[in-house]
Amino acid sequence: MGTWAIRLSGFSQRLVLMFFLLLCGLGLLAGVIQDSFHGQAFLLAVVCLVLTWVILPRVTALLERMGAKRCCLLLICLCFLVKLAWVLLVQAPIEGDYATFWGYANSLATHEVIDSGRYIALFPHIFGYAEFLSLFLALFGSSPWVPVLLNVLLSVCSGYLLFQLCLDWFGQRAACGAILFWTFCPSQTMYNSLILSEPLYTTLMLAFLLLVSRLTACTKRVRMATAGVLAGVLLRLIQATRPIGVIWAIAVVLWLLFLALPHWQKGEGRALCSIFLPVMLAVYVLTGLLWQAHLEARIGEQPSTVPGYSLLVGFNQESAGCWNREDSDRLYQYSDQPGATAQWAQEQMKADALERITSGDIQYPTLIYEKLRGLLGSDDSCVGYLTSVVRHVQFFRLICNGYYYLLLMLALAGAVRLWKDRSGGACLLVPLYCEGLILAQMLVEVAGRYHYSLIPMLILLGWFQRQERLDQKLVRAFKRA
Repeated sequence: MGTWAIRLSGFSQRLVLMFFLLLCGLGLLAGVIQDSFHGQAFLLAVVCLVLTWVILPRVTALLERMGAKRCCLLLICLCFLVKLAWVLLVQAPIEGDYATFWGYANSLATHEVIDSGRYIALFPHIFGYAEFLSLFLALFGSSPWVPVLLNVLLSVCSGYLLFQLCLDWFGQRAACGAILFWTFCPSQTMYNSLILSEPLYTTLMLAFLLLVSRLTACTKRVRMATAGVLAGVLLRLIQATRPIGVIWAIAVVLWLLFLALPHWQKGEGRALCSIFLPVMLAVYVLTGLLWQAHLEARIGEQPSTVPGYSLLVGFNQESAGCWNREDSDRLYQYSDQPGATAQWAQEQMKADALERITSGDIQYPTLIYEKLRGLLGSDDSCVGYLTSVVRHVQFFRLICNGYYYLLLMLALAGAVRLWKDRSGGACLLVPLYCEGLILAQMLVEVAGRYHYSLIPMLILLGWFQRQERLDQKLVRAFKRA
């Protein structure tokens, strides 16, 4: 591999990180300056940042003495207890979008072909989590405790995967810090009281990231091919639950072709491109056809393949790209017409979206700024969903936003440290995914909840390897003091 390839890899990496810093930095700024309340949350984040630098090195140094296995077991138990305590104390009513998941899951658990499958045909990603939940409802009965306890278990699985990723990339001390940040993340904990797909697809994507990461040290062709099959299946499951599997597929392609060029000097880099990548993409495409057929058989109608409604909402200047009654009613007007199919209704919405985009009435800089603020500017949407069952709403909003701003600042600092790294490691998939998700949301409907899957990515970036060196320096300084 010539020096030109190494230079291309370094240039591509700096370009990716520069774009990540721009997007997340602008999102943080847009959130902080929107009003005094969010400014207070930012001040809280700064205080927590100082406390993190002072306290966390001692905690992680103490945990490091236990060894990786004991430490992991202890922190997994802590994560389980914290997440379980919240869902036991706070029981949210089943309403809104969460009632939709609940209703379809119960129907899928008791019927081979469900009635009134038009909503799923319009929004096929609803089916993935609904069918997953239906398997457990069929086993344990239709109890509201089933989905929230599943959320707890999935959160624990995500914590374990975060620990393993940081252990592989940055060492045990960083792994301890990452799972602690995940355990005490207030918004993620609060979401566990609701019936939603976020815990499931976040766990799946962390499993996918860990699988790809560990392949960078593999040269066996059979293992590469097997991993490609597994990765393709994971991507399809992610896509079936939330349409972000394609973002991960694109991220892997860009990483291997432009950022992981240093690995091409070794056998594993060439094997990743010649074996793993083609197998993964082939399995992803083939399982997509199987999944479409399975979905159609269960809902009794052909699902839509066009995100017309989401595009139309995403370019609604008045609603800042968020859900609005006008666009929602328009979709159902198309869908309710005699002989209309879900595909036809979404195609009409797509045509309306293209007309809106080319109308000349949209101020694109303003719209993009508002959407970026809606997506990244705060992390208190979970509180809005729980206002009927939690007191001290402003307090919970403050700690959710403060904690989120802390994670954003740590991730931005981690991206700056990553700038000097030239290994082309799998950790570069993290900023690639973040950018892909943010850019995709700039085209479609946006909501604060949609940055849920960015939380573990921010935690991973915040613990880039140089953090461990900082921890060691701080621990030595404390000992001298």
